Amino acid sequence: MIKDSAHNYGIVSILLHWLSAVILIFLFALGIYMTGLSYYDEWYHKGPALHISLGILLFFATLLRLFWRKTNTTPQDLSPVKAANLAAKLIKIFLYILIFIVAITGYLITTAEGQDADVFGWFGVPASIELEANRVDLAGEIHEYAAWLIIIIATLHAGAALLHHFVFKDKTLKRMIFPNVKP
Repeated sequence: MIKDSAHNYGIVSILLHWLSAVILIFLFALGIYMTGLSYYDEWYHKGPALHISLGILLFFATLLRLFWRKTNTTPQDLSPVKAANLAAKLIKIFLYILIFIVAITGYLITTAEGQDADVFGWFGVPASIELEANRVDLAGEIHEYAAWLIIIIATLHAGAALLHHFVFKDKTLKRMIFPNVKP
């Protein structure tokens, strides 16, 4: 099943979800790792290029994900508690907003001096504005705090999925792993 249905997520939604999750965790870990490097460390120069490239690809994957979400059926909520369903929806929206904040601030930091943001040498995302040093620092702080918020909220999101699976024993987690879960 490629598309989402009233009962399940399709393979496209599942792959975009897990690809985003893996890239987000990797980007966060790489970002933390890079802050401890010295100028003479090999990854001091390689790490940022990888971080920038993956960050831009994640931005475009998130746009694709939102487009896919808008053009597909949304699987029905499984929890009988309306407040829990609303909380889940709000958390997803907040995660999307945070991903965009991190991506945009990362882009602003990368292009602050007017250079394009290079994506694996495949293409460049042109610089749109140049930032003064104090604004680059502010963008860096926002980038870092929003990244931490993403990790904290994603951890809660994963915990809620496990709670649904092991305590409530519903199909919330299964349908985000397998595209053909029986209702």
